Amino acid sequence: MEGNFSDFNATTIELAHPNTTGQCFEWYAENDVGVNFTFEAIKKICGKSDWGPFSFPGRQAFTITISVISNLLNGLTIFGIAKGQQCTPLYGLIGNLAVIDIITNVIVHVMFALKDSVTYRHFMLLIVTVLHFPVILSLTGLVLLSVDRYIAVQHAIFYHNSVRCRHVLGAMAGGWVFAALLCFSPMMGWNCNAMGTSDQLCFLGAVESSYILFMTVLCMAGVGVVVFTNVRVFAVLRRRLAVAALQEQQQHEQGRVHIHRQQVVTAQRKARSVFLIITVFLIAWLPFLSWQLTVLVSIHNSWDGLVGINKLFRCVFILVIGLVPLVNPFVYAFRLPALRRVVWDSLRNGLVSLWRHLAPPQQVHPASIEMFVTNAT
Repeated sequence: MEGNFSDFNATTIELAHPNTTGQCFEWYAENDVGVNFTFEAIKKICGKSDWGPFSFPGRQAFTITISVISNLLNGLTIFGIAKGQQCTPLYGLIGNLAVIDIITNVIVHVMFALKDSVTYRHFMLLIVTVLHFPVILSLTGLVLLSVDRYIAVQHAIFYHNSVRCRHVLGAMAGGWVFAALLCFSPMMGWNCNAMGTSDQLCFLGAVESSYILFMTVLCMAGVGVVVFTNVRVFAVLRRRLAVAALQEQQQHEQGRVHIHRQQVVTAQRKARSVFLIITVFLIAWLPFLSWQLTVLVSIHNSWDGLVGINKLFRCVFILVIGLVPLVNPFVYAFRLPALRRVVWDSLRNGLVSLWRHLAPPQQVHPASIEMFVTNAT
């Protein structure tokens, strides 16, 4: 690849370098030249040295630090669920989300390694497919988790009598298969080359606009389900909180013991947790939907605004791919007292064992004790 790039003469570069960065990338996507050059080589021709969704100051240190901390937190989540032997639908869905977050970090580093070794068209196809796979998986996991909580609150009797771990395992397996079929369908034929789509309806020579449209509508539906279910749960908890507070006030006026005080405290804590979930989710996923809509509009208009799309994708990359796997354990896993207690006890016992191994206590020989007793007498 580097040899081909060095042989690329200045005249060809000038002819292949239109007025704007967006037009330049679009030209290479629509012509066969993009088959022979890597993404990094095309970026050097069309953009600046720091151009690209993965090129920003301190990117390597940022991604390595975030990945290490995120994998550690999600690993502790999985360990706590396994050690506590919590075979419940809620813990199963939280463990599924932790596995997805670990896979997300692995895929990101694989993409960093591939951008210098695969062709431009192939890399653009990988961005749409491989990089979207953990995103759709994460959204699917959040949808399942939100629906689980909605049923548990709205239909508590049915949930506790009917919903079992096997039902959740089946739903999680279906979510993985669905995400894989959807995200990797461009590699199975849903792309511009296989379907003979015109260049004007292609996303940088990778996939056609119908795929981006389908992904956008699907992601909007998923975000809508998560927001709707959590808002309904929040409303139910607030209503229960109002009822419990009214009962407590009546008992106070009658001079009775406040037997509903614990219910009030529990409802308040759950309501705050649901409000936090809604806030964090919207902060992370609204920019992603904005980027999807921007790409969809740019396909049908012009790629002159590709620099703006690049900046927006960089923001989405930092939020959804970088920070969400780091925040999810705190928002969903460690807010559960039982799981938090198991993880904390395990960490404490592990640190104590490590300290005893590194600095073992001094053993006193029996002869020294006898000598001390003799001298004392």
